[in-house]
Amino acid sequence: MRLIPLLLCAFLAGPLAAQTSARTGVVTGQVINQNTGDVLTSAFVAGAGSSVAEATNNNGMYRLVLPEGPQTIVVSYSGLDEQRFGIEVKAGQEVRRDVAMTSALYKMDKFVVKSIREGQAAAINEERSAANVKTVAAIDAFGNPGAAVGELIMRLAGVAVDGSGGKVDAIYVRGMSQDFSSLLMDGNQIAVSGGSSVSLGNVYFGQVSSGSVASLEVIKAPTPDMDGNAISGYLNLRTKRAFDRAPGRVITLTAGYTYIKDYQHSSVPFSTPLEPSLIDVNYSDVLSVFGGKNNLGVSATFNRTITNNIINEIGHRTAAGNSDAYWVPPELSRAPVSEPLLRAAGAGQWGNLGTQTPSYNTALSLDYKISDRSSVYFKNTINLIQRRSGSNNSYFRWLATAPRAASSFKPGSNFNVVSIADGAGTIDTQSVLYLRETRASTWAAGWETKLWDGSGLLKVDTNYSKNMTHYPKLHQLGARLRGVSWVLDRADGDLMPRITQSGGPDWSNPVNYSIRPDAQLINYQAPAERSGANIDLQRTFATRFPLTLKTGLKQANFKQEQLRDLAYYTYAGRPTTPENGGLTPYLGYNMQVSEGKYGPFPFVQLAETGNPGDPFANRANWTQSPVDVWNTVYQSLANDAAFDNTVNAAYVMGDVRFGLLRVLTGLRWEETRSSGSNYLRVSNANNNANATLTAEQNAARARDNFRKWTTQGTQYDHLFPGLHLVYSMTRNTQVRASYNATITRPSPTNLLPAIVPNELSQTLSSGNPALKPYTSDNYELSFSHFLGGIGQISAGGFYKDISNYFRSIRSVVPEGPNNGYAGDYAGWQLSRNENVGSAWIKGLEFNYTQQYTMLPGIWRGLGFFANYTYLKTYGDYGAATGSTSRLPLLTPHTFNTGFSFIYNGLVVRLMGNYRGEFFRSTVAGLPTRAVAYDTYQHSRTLIDLKFQYTFSQKYVLNVDIYNLTNDYTNNDYVHVYNREMFTYAAGSGSAVRLGLTARF
Repeated sequence: MRLIPLLLCAFLAGPLAAQTSARTGVVTGQVINQNTGDVLTSAFVAGAGSSVAEATNNNGMYRLVLPEGPQTIVVSYSGLDEQRFGIEVKAGQEVRRDVAMTSALYKMDKFVVKSIREGQAAAINEERSAANVKTVAAIDAFGNPGAAVGELIMRLAGVAVDGSGGKVDAIYVRGMSQDFSSLLMDGNQIAVSGGSSVSLGNVYFGQVSSGSVASLEVIKAPTPDMDGNAISGYLNLRTKRAFDRAPGRVITLTAGYTYIKDYQHSSVPFSTPLEPSLIDVNYSDVLSVFGGKNNLGVSATFNRTITNNIINEIGHRTAAGNSDAYWVPPELSRAPVSEPLLRAAGAGQWGNLGTQTPSYNTALSLDYKISDRSSVYFKNTINLIQRRSGSNNSYFRWLATAPRAASSFKPGSNFNVVSIADGAGTIDTQSVLYLRETRASTWAAGWETKLWDGSGLLKVDTNYSKNMTHYPKLHQLGARLRGVSWVLDRADGDLMPRITQSGGPDWSNPVNYSIRPDAQLINYQAPAERSGANIDLQRTFATRFPLTLKTGLKQANFKQEQLRDLAYYTYAGRPTTPENGGLTPYLGYNMQVSEGKYGPFPFVQLAETGNPGDPFANRANWTQSPVDVWNTVYQSLANDAAFDNTVNAAYVMGDVRFGLLRVLTGLRWEETRSSGSNYLRVSNANNNANATLTAEQNAARARDNFRKWTTQGTQYDHLFPGLHLVYSMTRNTQVRASYNATITRPSPTNLLPAIVPNELSQTLSSGNPALKPYTSDNYELSFSHFLGGIGQISAGGFYKDISNYFRSIRSVVPEGPNNGYAGDYAGWQLSRNENVGSAWIKGLEFNYTQQYTMLPGIWRGLGFFANYTYLKTYGDYGAATGSTSRLPLLTPHTFNTGFSFIYNGLVVRLMGNYRGEFFRSTVAGLPTRAVAYDTYQHSRTLIDLKFQYTFSQKYVLNVDIYNLTNDYTNNDYVHVYNREMFTYAAGSGSAVRLGLTARF
């Protein structure tokens, strides 16, 4: 199949030899919206009765080469009235004819509502004019333009997210996890960082402000001029440009306030801040400088946002650590029937104490036209999230546990009602100070010029981005109470079972708790950088079959470090016994969590905040024991790493029209060079912590676990052929078919030469620097019909044939000096990722959207959209591990729908977002586990209601209500012992956002 695009590339040379018209002329111009003055991108401009057609570019410009003589030009754009005009084409000459398009709707409506009509029309036109499969949406297509980018993407066809209210934690494009996607800004991948580990960081919206973004496109079938690294697709954020608007100064100011309905008890230390949660200022102007006219475009943005940071957690998994740690197998349970018993329960509460820290974003875009043929641009964005005084992000968790033994349970305990034996249980509470800071920036500059009398275009682009995400304080303190018992009753099937104390010291009284002797003060950072440059050259040939050829070169570089400093301490202060007040001297909060259903439980004051009761206010309360010193040195060195990646690329492609058939094909080549570095670990009992030795001796023993700073790398190249066909069955109906090849590179954490030995179990976890990327052959077939008014209906299918699939494989380390580990670890069990087997993904995608502008009266204000994606998967990992119909983190069902209504400046939107249940992973049985188990995430449904009222052309009021269903955005469970066992759920609750936008 890969030979077909290559043969077609050679075939495309044919039109070059075809005879051109003996006498031709050129018609150029710009297409704008007459009512708004904005340029229209992707407007369709064609010569009537000929195959000469073109979509306008980002500046709304078109260029047609037509035979001399009288010609009729047809200009069309969804939602606007078609325009036709006659023109006399003169051989060898160029004539300019600008077009201003309008619609009768503008005369009927009191106010122009751009967020639905212009935004949706632009998206439909761009999808219609594209040679490949993609989804496009304006940033304000679904409401308040000050909303987060994540709120937009969750509405698009084939996309699902974790999160609500615009706060996105994970993204699934066509059901696949974000490891299979790439986040771009104006076509360039930007540096992102989670702050704790090296990662390619493909998708993260935390540092992106909607204020600087004009639109978003989800590219599902890349063309050869795009990077090859994204099997599921690309998320491209396109920034604002002044030249996209009408000349003249435009200033908009949006101020908003968000009220968070957290469903928490009043004892929880969180409240909605009494300050604006959104301030967004946008400036745009087209100026005349250096003797030119309208030749400098300036667009600038300032955005200050406070997001919804409160998260409610329920479940045992996070509190108990490992998913297998919270149940007792049937053979140990003494239950009347063979069934597992829960031996742990817990919950948590995230939020901010005191004031909240805002995120600041600024953006500047400059476009300067040197002449009619040449222009330059400069773009810059800066993001800053830095803790301000009095702001302490934090989370608090409690955990009730009993030993993993039959004696821990009273007779009669069963799966739904568990009674812990008298004095067998323990209550732990954990207080964590969670400070996260980010300093990120992107820079881009470029130049473009027209060549060959306007039939060619040369573009040069350079870009640089940097992200310094830092956890200056991730401090963990705890308290403990022993000798309690309780009854856990979940017979009603609720996610939050009833848990009542049945014996032992009162678990709500801080006097009965002692401060845990262990504490961790943690500092994480993982700075990342990306840089690159590319040059593209294209030329259009006025052959019998209009042809455009394009070629280019690109280099992209990525660097990231992983720096973790961990400090361990032992409590050495006054005894926290009941006689001394227990936890009371260090009590920070005594709260009822999980909507007030559990507790109150006492929590230690957060470390290093200076708040009353801070145990670290007096450092004499803490000491570093020799074992603490060993842990501090060992864990800090073990977590340091660095990664470097360079990609060199070249491509060639052609775009030709054979009447109603458009063909785009080409070939891309990429060479990848990557290297990872970390300290190489060894395992030796003489290097373990020893409490009888001094701190200096333990520090030396910890360092002796690491041989040296080691760097290993790999190099490989790939060819990416692509073929895209678009056939116009009628003026408003298209059929698309495409083939393209892509890869997904492994996460840097899998490529590090890391070794994690466990001497006790004689197991070894190892990185694999030679790991190759997933490779995929992707096929698309779709049908689209563009409806009257503003709308479309489309249906399609796709198939992804993935090879080099990798997963964790277990083996035995061989003997000998060349065993890969300098002769060490012979006979140990080895676990590391290997390229093994293959997989395929089949999908169906449906999309319908329409504004019913053809209806009479107020009914023309109705609108509706719906999209649905279905996946079916299969993986074959070879004889060693077999095959499966479930691939991890692939969402089989995603669905979006929504209604809109416009009338005299009022816009009402009701929107729903559904993500189906999906399989997470299978955890294999180990000697410490009785059985393997499967983990899943339950389905969830989010419903949002939005109101927008335009008082005049200057003022717009927005009222947005998020997550009316108060659904959990994460809701996990496992299948084990023929039971479905809930493990963890988290959500942000409902929120109301008020906003007022003024335009000057």
